[in-house]
Amino acid sequence: MGALFPGLKGMLNYHPLFVHLPIGMWTAALLFELMSLAMRRETLHRTGCAVLALGALLAVPAVMSGWSAEAAVPATGAVHDVKETHENLMVTSSILSGILAAVGLFVLPRRPQASARAAFVAGLVLLAVLAAAGADRGAMLVYHYGTAVDWSAAQSQK
Repeated sequence: MGALFPGLKGMLNYHPLFVHLPIGMWTAALLFELMSLAMRRETLHRTGCAVLALGALLAVPAVMSGWSAEAAVPATGAVHDVKETHENLMVTSSILSGILAAVGLFVLPRRPQASARAAFVAGLVLLAVLAAAGADRGAMLVYHYGTAVDWSAAQSQK
């Protein structure tokens, strides 16, 4: 396995393998929904809801691997505060994605009022904003604080 994926050998945790797909799915769901409204095509809405639901399911291993990875973050200080903000934003995003997926798949087809659809779109926009802010804090943990870097191995490469 190391020959096929040598980067996995150097990983301190597997959280980075799981985080990108849910965020991409949530963003794609918003784009599908906006296209659905602009083009007046219900099939795009249903596709967006399916993508959103898949993103919500994929968020489960992302959150669980994040909880496993938090041991690499010091228990106090600025880095801990950034980790807490990242965790709160991403867990909230994950829960919101599940709620929105359920609404999109099961509520909106039965109650297709414009106000419900507008609230759904507002929820997708909020999800995108929360996920972007959470991803930013995750990037800060990795690139600013180096929490996912094995510094002893990195220094020996110089």
